[in-house]
Amino acid sequence: MILANAKIVTDDFRLKQLDIEIKEDKIVKIGENLDGDEKIDLSGKYILPGFIDVHIHGAVGERLSGNGNPDMQKILNYEATQGVTGVAISLCVESYENILKQLELAAETAMKTKSTKILGINAEGPFISIKYKGAMYEEFIIKPDVKKIDEMIEHSKELLKIIAIAPEWENSSDFIRYAVEKGITISIGHTNATYEETMSAIEAGATHAVHTFNAMRPFNHRDPGVLGAVLTSEKVYCEAICDYIHLHPVTVDMIYKLKGEDRMIMVSDSVNAAGLDVKEFEINGRKCTVEHGVIRLPDGTICGSSMTLLNGVQHLIERGIPIEKVAKMASYNPAKSIKKETEVGSIAVGKYADLVVLDGEYNVSNTFINGVCVYEK
Repeated sequence: MILANAKIVTDDFRLKQLDIEIKEDKIVKIGENLDGDEKIDLSGKYILPGFIDVHIHGAVGERLSGNGNPDMQKILNYEATQGVTGVAISLCVESYENILKQLELAAETAMKTKSTKILGINAEGPFISIKYKGAMYEEFIIKPDVKKIDEMIEHSKELLKIIAIAPEWENSSDFIRYAVEKGITISIGHTNATYEETMSAIEAGATHAVHTFNAMRPFNHRDPGVLGAVLTSEKVYCEAICDYIHLHPVTVDMIYKLKGEDRMIMVSDSVNAAGLDVKEFEINGRKCTVEHGVIRLPDGTICGSSMTLLNGVQHLIERGIPIEKVAKMASYNPAKSIKKETEVGSIAVGKYADLVVLDGEYNVSNTFINGVCVYEK
């Protein structure tokens, strides 16, 4: 199969008009005027590496964390319509026993899906701070314990890729070093850490910041805190929820200018309201409201988004950021953060044919996963 006549984002993240040849599940050739029996004309469209959302809790009425038995495949099918070809499905702070069950469920679904892939699991806790817990359950927050890392990895069938931590916990550096040795990306978030505590975490191996600015000690010009550290360290990738509610557009601009397209990761932080036309719903018995794409508890606390990574991509392009730079922040950087960049995240010969086709208005026209068109508008 040849995808022809589109503008593609190349593996060096430049925009060029080229054809892509796919055989079975891989990209086998990229070039001009490729010949082949099955040729799909995509004139006037863009081909980007499939979006990868490494911070997503749920969609279309389902979420990984919580009570019951969520329909994970329903989430993945919806994400394919949004151009998302891979996710690190995300846990909330629940009882530790529930977390282990959710790790198992995600791992089981990952083996069966023929739609959007579960490339990893992101544990947004339970090792976070009480002060900046956000919408998390205080009673389930626990101190970092290296023994739990091995247990969580085992229950996830080694799909656990990211663990969030508040660096102000005692012995957090030991926890970070052990997790990194096990191949886990440590993400700093839900934290009241000082600048010095955060820098110690970074030196220990932390390389990721959870939804930057949200659920963090505020920046002060005399006390830069966690934000001063993650925004200025060249070792750290910063997540940005680009729904323009979690972050003002100027704040997104600031993260982009400080981190550049090489160190900013676009995420959705979407929950089960994504993909639904609702104004109210419940999460574990707690009533939530939906307004302008953001979910709030009755006290006003933000607890996720109903927008998708696609919405963020459209926002940044409309803001004037070139599409090829947006693609890097929505695909390659997330893939790199979970150590999957040799397989997915860019358009290159030998990589899986996980691609999103956008029309001239940046809406999803087609989504290809492992070379199969799983969604066509």
